[in-house]
Amino acid sequence: MDEKAKEELLLKRARPPRWLFFILILLMIAGIVTFISGVVGPHAKEAWQIYLVNFLFWAGVAQAGVVFSCALRITSGRWGRPLLRISEAFSSFIPVSFVLLLVLFLGREYVLPYATEHYHHPKDIWLSIPFVFARNVIGIFILSVLSLIYVYYSLRQDLGEVKDRLSGICGWIASDWKGEEDKRRCWDRLSKLAPAIALIYALTFSIIAWDFIMSLDPHWYSTLFGPFYFVASFVAALGATIILSSFVRRYLGLQDYITQFQFYDIGKLLLGFSMFWVYLMFSQFLPIWYGNMPEETVFVIKRVKEEPFRTLSWVVISCCFFFPFVTLLPRTNKVVPPILAFIASVSFVGFWLEKFVLVIPSLSHGIEFGLMQLLITLGFFATFVFMFLVFIKSFPVLPVGDPLFPGKGDSGHSGGH
Repeated sequence: MDEKAKEELLLKRARPPRWLFFILILLMIAGIVTFISGVVGPHAKEAWQIYLVNFLFWAGVAQAGVVFSCALRITSGRWGRPLLRISEAFSSFIPVSFVLLLVLFLGREYVLPYATEHYHHPKDIWLSIPFVFARNVIGIFILSVLSLIYVYYSLRQDLGEVKDRLSGICGWIASDWKGEEDKRRCWDRLSKLAPAIALIYALTFSIIAWDFIMSLDPHWYSTLFGPFYFVASFVAALGATIILSSFVRRYLGLQDYITQFQFYDIGKLLLGFSMFWVYLMFSQFLPIWYGNMPEETVFVIKRVKEEPFRTLSWVVISCCFFFPFVTLLPRTNKVVPPILAFIASVSFVGFWLEKFVLVIPSLSHGIEFGLMQLLITLGFFATFVFMFLVFIKSFPVLPVGDPLFPGKGDSGHSGGH
């Protein structure tokens, strides 16, 4: 890649309009105020329930964004290098999600039935609150630290070459850069951190799925529920990467770097993992039928046979599988960014609704979604977008220091399409 073009991209920053930050801050404040007024008032149960739904969704998307970057490094995927930094930007929400996890335990009596009820042995041991708190906090803390270190080395690989022209946090990241020696060190550490983060992600988010979703129902048990949750988070992160990449590409004029080939390939990934998600869902229900386990059918029947959850469940599977499957089969829909972003948006909303369907029926007999639930959800959304915008405003949006970055007009494929 031309050195002059590389330097221009390194120093190029997104400059989101101030009014956008103003709106996001207002939504964040509205969400916080609504949540606090809800938990201290007569609707504390409903406030904590929607808080749990949003925590499970947004924390999963943030961490899965880093895992997507790790997957590209593990597989040496040149095609996805232009999207690398967009997905790494999700890491800006990871410290927030760790704080949100700590806050969640303050409302444990409202959303964790095993905090006030005794499940049969040995579930009582596994679900004792001190044990639940310790394993989740320690797991998320380790994963968060490794993820932030990973993003640090990814950024350092880019910023080191222009360290003399940087200040603030960028200057700190690029400090003491030693040229090729440091470049090799960054590559080596990224190569070691990527598989470690992917493995710890699978383990940690499986535990989160067991503790904060599956165990809300005392009789429901599925060995596949952990993968079902973290795969869903990964698919949602792919959708978010598509949506935000299309906006960043247009806003910064990066059409020569983020091309239709990147959208075509990530569109195929979205289709493939949507199919994998529905396979995991079906695979959990099949043993209930052939194993004749009627005690576990309550979890399924409440969601697929009883209203209002039955209709919502069909909306979820339509948004997360049927709609992406039908619309992503034609090649044209995958190479036109606005169309692909719309498909990804439907999928993204569907996976938020999926968390709602998994959590709420175990804690409530009906759907209560009013102004309070809407404002709290918008508060989470605004916080995620705000942190993303701060990240891309502070750091380069393309990983130009990465040895596999294809450069201008290169699809990242050796043989093309």
